[in-house]
Amino acid sequence: MKIPLNKNTAVIAVIIVAVILNLHIFLQAYPLTFEPQTPTLERDFSAYYIGTWRLFNNPAMVYHEGSLPGDYPLVGEPQPFKYIPNFFIITTPLMALNYQNALNAFDIIQFLAMIPLAFFVYKLVKDKNLFLAAAVSLIVLLQPILISPSIQYNDLNFLHYRMWSLSIQTFSPSYLCGYTLANAHILQNMLLVGALYFGFAKKPWLSALFFTFGAFDPRIALVAAPLLLWYNRASLLKFIGGTAVLLAVTNLPFFLYGGIGEAFLNSVFRGHVISQMYLYEYIPLYAVLSLTILEFGTVLYNRRRQNI
Repeated sequence: MKIPLNKNTAVIAVIIVAVILNLHIFLQAYPLTFEPQTPTLERDFSAYYIGTWRLFNNPAMVYHEGSLPGDYPLVGEPQPFKYIPNFFIITTPLMALNYQNALNAFDIIQFLAMIPLAFFVYKLVKDKNLFLAAAVSLIVLLQPILISPSIQYNDLNFLHYRMWSLSIQTFSPSYLCGYTLANAHILQNMLLVGALYFGFAKKPWLSALFFTFGAFDPRIALVAAPLLLWYNRASLLKFIGGTAVLLAVTNLPFFLYGGIGEAFLNSVFRGHVISQMYLYEYIPLYAVLSLTILEFGTVLYNRRRQNI
């Protein structure tokens, strides 16, 4: 069977290659997840696991930094939980597993999220300029950054700059860091791009649903807001109203339970939610920014052509 050579097949080919390379990155990272980040510090997933464990056992301490007497036993110190409370809806099913199995299951789920993410990206870019569509697909699915911090596992030099290398660490450091630390920003990438796709597909309720659960890091969600409003412009009230209702329904019960609301607000005022950017946080940030630039650049280009 002869495969037609056209723009769509070219974009599909780029997306398939990006997902395959992403799988290679995941396979490089996965063996590292069976031990703590350092001898005294657990990986980022520990924040989600301990935060959810405290939700059921010590809710007022969900946003407490460090370990507490009576916590689930870990080898190293847990990372602090920073996200909005509805993130617990995602992590609660993992509490049926012990910590290590839950971490590995979460990382596998994040890689499997690349499959719907690839579909969303294809639908959003397939009608755009071929070169730009391919470039944006690579940014969203792979983020090949040749000059960037590399990952070193020691307390003194965790993220040092290594200027030019084609090793796996500097080829796609954001995804490698995300998988190695089992950090949820890979999942956030799929949720926010999914929200963009459903807005583009004129499905405001699904767009609102994906945005609600993709907003656990509000900084990245705010960056996605302009393009979300643009794609949902035909049903803006449905999208905004749906998002408001879903955010309230999924967060308010937690805010009213066991002092979690007060603890969350205290963590915000202490600056623990708005903090410096880490490598894995660039995954959804660059994805949303590249899709936004592609969309609005295409709109401006088409309008200029119509006015000529």
